[in-house]
Amino acid sequence: MGAGVKRLCGIALLLLLAGCQAPEQDAGLLRVGMAQMPITLDPRYATDAASVRVQGFIHRGLLKLDDRFNVQGDLATRWEHSEALLWRFYLQAGVHFSDGSSLDAADVVATLTAVLDSKLTSPLKASFAAIASVTAESDDVVVIRLNRPDASLLTRLNLGILPESIAHAPHQAHQTIGCGQYKLQSWAESELMLKRVSEGEGPALIRFSGVKDPVTRILKLSRGELDFVQNDLPPHLLGYIKEQHLTIQTRPSTTFSYIGLNMQDETLKGVRVRRALALGLDRAKLKKALFADLPQLAETVLTPSHWASSKLPALAFDLLEAGRLLDAAGFPRGADGIRFTINYRTSTDPTRLRLATAIAAMWQQLGVQVSIESLEWGGFYARIKRGDFQVFSLAWVGITDPDIYRWILHSSMWPPKGANRGRYASDQMDAWLDDAAAANTQAKRKALYALIEQKMQQDMVYIPLWYDPVIAVSGPRVSGFKLKPDGSLLGLMKIKLVE
Repeated sequence: MGAGVKRLCGIALLLLLAGCQAPEQDAGLLRVGMAQMPITLDPRYATDAASVRVQGFIHRGLLKLDDRFNVQGDLATRWEHSEALLWRFYLQAGVHFSDGSSLDAADVVATLTAVLDSKLTSPLKASFAAIASVTAESDDVVVIRLNRPDASLLTRLNLGILPESIAHAPHQAHQTIGCGQYKLQSWAESELMLKRVSEGEGPALIRFSGVKDPVTRILKLSRGELDFVQNDLPPHLLGYIKEQHLTIQTRPSTTFSYIGLNMQDETLKGVRVRRALALGLDRAKLKKALFADLPQLAETVLTPSHWASSKLPALAFDLLEAGRLLDAAGFPRGADGIRFTINYRTSTDPTRLRLATAIAAMWQQLGVQVSIESLEWGGFYARIKRGDFQVFSLAWVGITDPDIYRWILHSSMWPPKGANRGRYASDQMDAWLDDAAAANTQAKRKALYALIEQKMQQDMVYIPLWYDPVIAVSGPRVSGFKLKPDGSLLGLMKIKLVE
């Protein structure tokens, strides 16, 4: 037998062996496809949806929220509120980080003080600004003293706790140590692998792979290269998915899709212009044409079922009124029919691009010309976070606490301190937000948030679109996944893999 033939036979044998071994290598491995990979797994810096969802596998906080967004214990077994500005938390015994070290009160203190450390510039710092001090009363008791009442403090204490040894270290996006059920095993550019820390339910390994194109994600799922994908799926693919005998689950979500507007922009600073742009959108037509009519139209950030939400007038589609407003604002049509041109920033995600194109076509009827600029996710999100835009579209994912309004509306929350990216400013709004944050009863908070939501709509700080549906698709290996309204992926820790 010649050397060339032997070489070919050897390659064929290796390929055959690799093919035989592949299923064995995938045993216990859950393969998840994601449209965007996380930016960071550091809980001090995680703000984008992908980072928040994935870091939850690795990290645990003092508290967590149940399906109705009520506070439950996580690392804390119980807590006391003996004084108006004091909270005392008792820690669960026997908790270890993935490096084997024990968790105690010093780790909690170090993590919270790190978020407050101005040198580390955590984007979450403003959310914990009411904290005056965090101390360890003993190894298993943490005391938080406030400088002012903060009605939403408990909901924020789901922040992942880091070991004291790294809590004050500079941001390390691709390296972290947590005390969750999984630990980070490896992270390449478009592939992130988590390994279960101890024996128990759930997959031994979870691999998150970045697959930007939704069609490619579904094809990989139908070919068995992926086991699970959630959201970022255009509804026109649902028919094809059903033909592949894949499992589809849907339910209403808490994800609020919106159009962001720069209040400091010369063209957009007038409320009449912003309201005209809102009236120029046929949202019902958009969701029916682009999203199989699955989303629920929204008027504000919180879903109607949320305790702090109030009923607002529905935003109408009215081209005639929109035109009148633009005329009154000093933007009549020119000889070419154009009133002005605006830049619309979006990501390269195909679904987002189709939405931007459809919105641009509707605004064109108003005489507003739109220049669409699509950027890779990292570059797009970085520009939005620093307020470098005129108009953009995004979604607030997994909203659970009404203090989101403070985060996105208060004048003290202009980037980089918070997420008031449009640079909205109103003394009256600030006063209501401050009062709501300090209110000591849910009834008082609800009354204030009703005023906040009304003014937010009147000032057209954001153009509301809809609440996205949660859509999960799984292959035949996945059994037992339960959808969460906030789009959480943590249910994957409890699924069974059918080999």
